[in-house]
Amino acid sequence: MASNQLHTQDQAQEKLAETADINGTDPEYAKQLAGNSDKTKSPFYNADISAKLTAKTRKFLEEYSGIPPAEVVSHIHSVRDKAWAIRAYPCIGNGIYLDPVLPKHPTYQKVLSRIRDEGATLLEIGSFMGGDLRSLVADGAPTNHLIATDVVRFWDLGSEMFNDKERFNCRFVQADMMDAQGPLQEFNHSVDIVHVSKVLHQWDWESQAKACGRLVQLSRHNTMIVGDQMGGVTAHELLPYPGLPGMWMHDEGSWRKLWEEVSVLTNTKWEAETWVRSIEDMGWERSEYGWLREDANVLMFVVTRVE
Repeated sequence: MASNQLHTQDQAQEKLAETADINGTDPEYAKQLAGNSDKTKSPFYNADISAKLTAKTRKFLEEYSGIPPAEVVSHIHSVRDKAWAIRAYPCIGNGIYLDPVLPKHPTYQKVLSRIRDEGATLLEIGSFMGGDLRSLVADGAPTNHLIATDVVRFWDLGSEMFNDKERFNCRFVQADMMDAQGPLQEFNHSVDIVHVSKVLHQWDWESQAKACGRLVQLSRHNTMIVGDQMGGVTAHELLPYPGLPGMWMHDEGSWRKLWEEVSVLTNTKWEAETWVRSIEDMGWERSEYGWLREDANVLMFVVTRVE
């Protein structure tokens, strides 16, 4: 690619990123509800998340983490409540993180192969306690090719959750992905795979476009952006909490349209592929998602940079 074209791309990406830190990745509702002693008032908090504990995760906690079988259930609740005290995200309250989603993604084997066999670097946005990254390592990915990031530091709780502080050496960088001048600029134009799960759906369309612009800054030719988010049979704006900005819930068509817009704004070209999964397909209970619209589903995606 000609150097003048690269310069033009950099200028376009930087221009979009200049406004990306207006609304950071730390939503206000999650701060307002965090640590609330009356958790039952939150639609996101389930007192008992033991049903989310899959046989695979239980086995991992018992055999890898060394948690006694009789203590596993109390252990996951203790760690969950510590995480809730930091931020009241729906995925914390209902415990869906206990079943890592990346291994369910249609591109998982390709992602794993690129890291394990080709030496690709993966950067994860919104790593939380690192369950998905530990799944990659368990399947053979080297930790020195994985970078974890989050706007809030749950990482130490991950070490407590999995009892592996001295064994799991994945690099963690606390950073707001929407801060164009923040720590993540170290990785601009150098990441082969970005994993972003249940992050982008927290914003409206305009803010999602800005967030995707930041992801573009991290990328280079053939970068894959892999992830999932809540969506709907038809695209719509959701108002989940009084007085807070709306969240844009995509369908497959609107997701592609978003990336067409991002491609133009950043002077790059991306190919998008999507898969729709029902809440039931994911093994979740629809009754726990009453704050979403009735047609809510999960949109899995990969967008690949081709220019």
